Amino acid sequence: VIPMEFFQEFKEEGIKVSPDPKDAPFFALALKLKGTIWSNEPRLKRQSKVKVLSTRDLLKELGIDGR
Repeated sequence: VIPMEFFQEFKEEGIKVSPDPKDAPFFALALKLKGTIWSNEPRLKRQSKVKVLSTRDLLKELGIDGR
């Protein structure tokens, strides 16, 4: 668990970027860390600020056959 204080400066941007308000903290943290979100929710890919990978995408990036 990462305290909100760690990525507080990205809270507002996370709210603006996130297609779903409940996911805004995850987007804020990803923005802070310049990281990627792992999720199978297609709607999270409806933005261009944070890379979102599905399980299938992640397996492909790792070179693992997901069958």
